[in-house]
Amino acid sequence: MPDAVDLRSRYFFLSYAHSPPLAGAPPEAPDRWVRTFFYDLTDAVNRLDSGGMDIALGFFDQEIPLGDNWRAAFADALSAAEVFVPLYSPGYFDRSWPGREWECFRRRLIAAGAQSPLTRFLPVLWIPLNPGQEPDLLERALALGAAESAYAENGLRALLRLAPYRESYRRIVDRLAGQIVELAKQAPIGPSVAPDIDTLRSPFRADDSAVGFVVAVATAPHLDVPAGGESAAPWQPFPEIREASLTQYAAMLAEQLDFAVVLASLDKAEGEFGRNPGVILIDPWYAADEKRLRELIRVTDGLPSWVLPVVVVNPAASQRETELAQRVRTILEASRAARSETATQAVTGVGSLEQFVTLMPFLIAEAERQYLRGGPSISSTARKRSRPTLFGGEWMASPVAGSPKEDRDE
Repeated sequence: MPDAVDLRSRYFFLSYAHSPPLAGAPPEAPDRWVRTFFYDLTDAVNRLDSGGMDIALGFFDQEIPLGDNWRAAFADALSAAEVFVPLYSPGYFDRSWPGREWECFRRRLIAAGAQSPLTRFLPVLWIPLNPGQEPDLLERALALGAAESAYAENGLRALLRLAPYRESYRRIVDRLAGQIVELAKQAPIGPSVAPDIDTLRSPFRADDSAVGFVVAVATAPHLDVPAGGESAAPWQPFPEIREASLTQYAAMLAEQLDFAVVLASLDKAEGEFGRNPGVILIDPWYAADEKRLRELIRVTDGLPSWVLPVVVVNPAASQRETELAQRVRTILEASRAARSETATQAVTGVGSLEQFVTLMPFLIAEAERQYLRGGPSISSTARKRSRPTLFGGEWMASPVAGSPKEDRDE
């Protein structure tokens, strides 16, 4: 990340709980209502911006350009934002990633010597919370829409989605924009370096447990696989990738859906497949070597339904690479790896970064669903009421309040 003095201040950082796509859902962003809200809030802030300060508008992670280093973009945004806008929902306080964003911003303000750091948090009641959920600043979130009777009962997302409440929604957005601009203009804090989000825990969770997810990598030996304690060359199969690597994209997408990611080469990951959902990212050139080809056949033969292979296809592939990709597909089809429409699409091949980023959340959700249906360590009764949680390497049932749909909602 650049030094903080090189960053341009931003009005706000939008924080929310990412929603995994539902089975059979169309291939569109599951958080489209969050996107609409972000655009509306950005427009409202822009209308109130009278100029005179070199300050950018808001940050929303779906706006990070494809190919950029996502972690660096998050770090820059958390280091530059004047205000933190969390969208309160049941999932916001049940998942690790939003809480880590919160803690990262809070600690940055403390390190910068900001007075009363929590005054820079302007929460929104996005979805009504579950009974017993009474987070910090809930009164402030409710006060934002106190003049709109439907807000406290239904949350802002419902007001956005329902035409009769659209004017109430706009008034709340305008009020929030006014608060953001007032804080940023009257008491600017300026950019300062935020701590590393990977070193932080969510303040909303009583334990540091997380669901395990394996990202196995079957690439040429010199690519993206730690060797001797040192990082190997990043795997960048698509021209759009300017920074980071494809495996880092996969890991980030899984982390945002509240998984603790295990990243390993195919041979090292094999032992994790029996107790963790996951994906295998396959470079067709992996099959060019007969030894590695035999390993691929052995590992994928009888692969658990909760581990989904993904064939990564170079859009400018040579005839040899095209032949290798078809060879890999034949192996995977023989192993019955394509058990669903989503899995079939992954085996057919992903040919661009955009396609990869769109498909991965569906694969992650499908892998988890398959684990909950057939995983070895969760009883059928527990599987109906809970998501598996990883405690010290062992899967245990962790009861979750609410219906399955509510558990996986925003």
